[in-house]
Amino acid sequence: MAPLSAPPSRKRLAPASGDEAQVIARNSPSVSLRAGPHRNAPGDRAWRRPLLRASLRLTLAILLLFAALILPSHPAGLTVERLWRLPLEVPAILFALCLLRGRAFAWGVLAVALFTGLSTFLKLADLGTFSAFSRPFNPMVDVPIIVAGWHLLTGTIGLSSAIAAIVGALVLWFSASLAIAWGLLGLARLPASARRPIALISLVVLGAGAAFLTVSGSPRLTANAVPFLTERMALMQTSLRDLAAFNKALGDDPLADLPAEGRYSALAGKDVVILFVESYGRSVVENTRYAARTTNRLKAVEAELIEDGYGIRSGWVTSPTMGGQSWLAHGTLLSGLWTDDQARYDRLIASHRESLNRLFQTSGWSTIAVMPAITMDWPEAGWFGYDEAYPAVDLGYRGLPFNWVTMPDQFTLAALEDKRRAREEPVMAEVALISSHAPWTPIPHLVPWDEVGDGSIFDEQTKAGDPPSVVWADPERVRLQYAKSIDYALETIGSYVSRFGKDTVFIVLGDHQPASIITGPDASRDVPIHVIADDPAVLNRIADWGFARGMIPPEGPAAFRMDDFRERFTRAMSGE
Repeated sequence: MAPLSAPPSRKRLAPASGDEAQVIARNSPSVSLRAGPHRNAPGDRAWRRPLLRASLRLTLAILLLFAALILPSHPAGLTVERLWRLPLEVPAILFALCLLRGRAFAWGVLAVALFTGLSTFLKLADLGTFSAFSRPFNPMVDVPIIVAGWHLLTGTIGLSSAIAAIVGALVLWFSASLAIAWGLLGLARLPASARRPIALISLVVLGAGAAFLTVSGSPRLTANAVPFLTERMALMQTSLRDLAAFNKALGDDPLADLPAEGRYSALAGKDVVILFVESYGRSVVENTRYAARTTNRLKAVEAELIEDGYGIRSGWVTSPTMGGQSWLAHGTLLSGLWTDDQARYDRLIASHRESLNRLFQTSGWSTIAVMPAITMDWPEAGWFGYDEAYPAVDLGYRGLPFNWVTMPDQFTLAALEDKRRAREEPVMAEVALISSHAPWTPIPHLVPWDEVGDGSIFDEQTKAGDPPSVVWADPERVRLQYAKSIDYALETIGSYVSRFGKDTVFIVLGDHQPASIITGPDASRDVPIHVIADDPAVLNRIADWGFARGMIPPEGPAAFRMDDFRERFTRAMSGE
């Protein structure tokens, strides 16, 4: 692209003569006045052609500005109706640039390109985070999720397609910003006689639109580009204040008054297993699209477990996240602190706050983590207080992955069984079940437990069904596959508890609701929680939690938030 102050060609833009030449010279000082009195007269084709090119450049810039400024920041705004809106920033920009000359004009064009480029980038980021997590993009805390998003994208559409999509999006965004600057520079190539009507029309449209917007608040007129960026700055400032408050909460442990003696006395000799089920949210239980399949499975699991002598209590808890970032839910439940963004989570794992795992560890339990989704270094494990943490590579799986999902839930639970039975002391285990993680294809199915082996028995299952690129072309198929994955996870848990759950207390819960493509807009952040035990005395200790008997949670709001669980469970299971 040419420099912002690059002069036009002297041969093609040399004005005619006389007064007209002086007018153009005053407005375009770089234009040569050496041409003879009769060359390139205004009616000549050689004069009209550069004017036409400059006009086309300006038209392109106006269209791109229009597109950038009406782009919504929420997926719900992606409608055809939005195309009929007029962003008043467009006439304001044109009017301002018509008043500028020389270097001031060049800086003005640069400012407009940077402003619209930044605004467009944030809006596109918002569309992504709203679709995935039902919240706007926060530059203060959301940069780390780029890595997680990259892994999910490559697992869904493949590495080469993911690279092409990201590079294509960046090139398109950068090219659009350059095109806006290049197009607006065309304004400098128009004579004053052409710029004056543009300035006048822009001023009239701006004034009339602003007056009409003030009086009637018409949705056809918008002027929210500056407020959008201002609100984003306010969000970042709020994040800084929030971190200061969180730092204070880190040192205020509500369990500080509970003596270590007698802690978890009601669980003496029992294993405690916390099973986080990926994307198991309230919608899959109550939304009419999924409710029949899910409630039928919950009833079947309930009947199987009751027949085998287990009691069950079920309710709702509120997760700090939605659509992803499962580690925030793990951190919240185990720390007793509301870790709803990455900045809070980072502060948490750098603190001396005792996790639920560590409380069990200091009370005589062997603590382990079974994490099939962990495929890289995991330095955070040290904060949780595990005696042993088993990422994917240490679980012994020799089968093929299910796209992003490294291994099926049945193998994860079989590996858990091997780990906990190898220890003499009671075990407190935290387990992530990930078969219900996107892209939800292919869906595993149960095999006999004594045939699980090293996992190679699942290889044929990994090749079944359509690939993600086919499934994700149809939103209804995506929703169907999601429901099937939850059905598989619940069936697997029921089978595992029935076979291996004696003298064990299970806390089974979702980590978060799935993305809005599954739940629809305005879904809650509630997730089911089930407490399963073969000792009625354990379940009697949570009788005041508002949970229902059986596997189906009651109607109504969540009983409490995830950050309340650590204190509630510890107090309920401690003392006489």
